[in-house]
Amino acid sequence: MWLLGIAAVGQEPLILPQPSGPSAAETPQLLPSPSATLQQPEYPAGTVGEPIVLSDQSLTDIGYCDSGYCGSCSDDGSCVSCGTTNAHNDTFSGRLYSAFSAALCDGDPCYIPEWHLLESASFWVDSARTQNRTRVRWDYGIGMILPDRSEYFMAKIGGKGPSPQPGSASINRLDYHEMSFYTETARGKFSMFTVTPYRSLYMEQAGHGAGFGDIQIGTKSMLHDTRMLQVTLQTTTSIPTGRAKHGVGTGHVSLEPALLMGLALTDRDFLQAQAAEWIPLGGDSQYAGALLRWGVAWNRIVWQRDAKNLMTVNLDFVGWSFQDGAYTDPVLGTQSSSNGTYVYVGPGTRFLFCGKFEFGIGGLYALSEQHFAEHLMRTELTMRY
Repeated sequence: MWLLGIAAVGQEPLILPQPSGPSAAETPQLLPSPSATLQQPEYPAGTVGEPIVLSDQSLTDIGYCDSGYCGSCSDDGSCVSCGTTNAHNDTFSGRLYSAFSAALCDGDPCYIPEWHLLESASFWVDSARTQNRTRVRWDYGIGMILPDRSEYFMAKIGGKGPSPQPGSASINRLDYHEMSFYTETARGKFSMFTVTPYRSLYMEQAGHGAGFGDIQIGTKSMLHDTRMLQVTLQTTTSIPTGRAKHGVGTGHVSLEPALLMGLALTDRDFLQAQAAEWIPLGGDSQYAGALLRWGVAWNRIVWQRDAKNLMTVNLDFVGWSFQDGAYTDPVLGTQSSSNGTYVYVGPGTRFLFCGKFEFGIGGLYALSEQHFAEHLMRTELTMRY
């Protein structure tokens, strides 16, 4: 055991003197001569049996760079300077707290904040990482019902929104295509983005409508960023630039503050989560109403050539919980939106090429009886710079 103590404090190994005398060749001498003076090793702890607390110098010698004990790291990942650590607490609860504190709060001093595909593989949960990118997205929604619910997708049917054909009280069903152009510019932990959509609808009781939709502008601010946990505040403002009468706009301004989170589960698994409150400003006094948009996504790397060429799969579980407003039922007329929730689940996959170009396809399938689109397919092409 004392040899381990010598190694920890960096002393030279002790060479025992060989005994003299003719009997040495006949019988191997395993113990040092009584006249030899042995140097007593200095243990890091005061006495044998006490918890060992490594000093700053011993930490530097050993090199706990990968464990996050270093104050800083050089380009090759080696320790430059080290501080004290409480990782060697003598109780289980103390060690557990230290581990969580290091992962969630202190982080890894060698950690370099940068974008990774695994952190943003979800199609329906926004990424917490600020980034420089341009994205083209195409959505294809099939079998949408109650499209004017809370005036989230379109304005009130028969009001600012589309007017159904004579003899019809509402729009029973519609399919739609939406192409959107997204640009985000980041500087450190802050970014700004814009979204410009173009929508085309095929409504059973109102014919066809097409045009540019409501433009969105927003910001992201990262509140916490470590290797294990990311937390970001996102704010989105929707400007009513789309023609509500054609079904491509809502006819009012809306705000959506959101809390985004990312949690590393393993080196190949990542969890994304989001909670966003959509708040309409203006709109129809009876129909426009707030809702909570929430979601969680599990992402996993399934193939990887290197850091710049890989493939991920993901599973999204998302929903819209209506808190206020109304919608037009084809049979019953105006109905309250409160206490209703749309629930969806769906898979997706993404490919990253050269660390810059990204292509992905994902889908959602309605689990609730009431829903927006019954099936929704999404295709994305992204370039990062």
